[in-house]
Amino acid sequence: MNISPKILAGLLIGLLASTIWGGHAAVARLALSGQGLHVLDLLFCRYIPASLLLLPLIWRERAAMRNLGWRRIFALFLFGGMCNLILFVGALNYAPATHGSTIAPMTNPVAGALFAWWLLKERPTPGRLAALAAMLAGVLIIAWDGLGMHPGAWRGDLMLIGAGATWAMFTILLRRWQVPAIPATAAVTLVSVPFVLPPFLWFRAEAFFALPTPLILWMLVAQGVLLGVVSMLLFARSVEMLGATRASTLSVVVPVMGLITSALLLGETIGPVKALGATLSVSAMLVAVLFTGRRVG
Repeated sequence: MNISPKILAGLLIGLLASTIWGGHAAVARLALSGQGLHVLDLLFCRYIPASLLLLPLIWRERAAMRNLGWRRIFALFLFGGMCNLILFVGALNYAPATHGSTIAPMTNPVAGALFAWWLLKERPTPGRLAALAAMLAGVLIIAWDGLGMHPGAWRGDLMLIGAGATWAMFTILLRRWQVPAIPATAAVTLVSVPFVLPPFLWFRAEAFFALPTPLILWMLVAQGVLLGVVSMLLFARSVEMLGATRASTLSVVVPVMGLITSALLLGETIGPVKALGATLSVSAMLVAVLFTGRRVG
């Protein structure tokens, strides 16, 4: 089978974006547990550099943002902005990174299907319902596996489910209001700044800037540049080259890369039970995208 250079390039670009997302949980947990950083520090590193880099994009799309209106932008901010990131990185104070890199991305399609059924009247086919049920079963297996080895992990797991669900609502609202994802995400990043900067300056600035300079620079690059800007633009480009459906299948790489990076960076064991849950969820996610559909009404 011949693969065109455009398809191959789109796959490579999309895989790179998914790899960056997959490493998010491991990097964040390492920062919180081993390097003395606080959740406020990660919020600062994520939104301040990203907002500065994305300002030209926001300016270019100002007409679309004006038409969307501040009420809708604020609604998108509530589900896709700092509240979502607080749930995700806050969960890593309780749950291992292997949970962060699997539970949140696997909750996303399940919650998204339910929200789409409710808000968009897109009723999933029986095949997709079965795939979503298998995904949910995989999430529960992963969470169950952490109960004994990580006491209190259930609190983080609930926050991760919340992070996946809120991001799902964010994407559904984008579809409902016909908003391009990249300008909307850029606007949400900018709206997050006034909510992040004052508490950071008041409570954490002195301690944060007392940390080693290489660590500060790495977190600014990892959180603000790679996660906040580069991964988003890479994925958008892959969608242009592959199409939305084919590009969305690349999301199965996120939990796989998350498990690998958590094991390599943090020494977290995957174990047979967690591997079973991840395999079940990833397989079901792939089936849901490639072989099942949805019905309107």
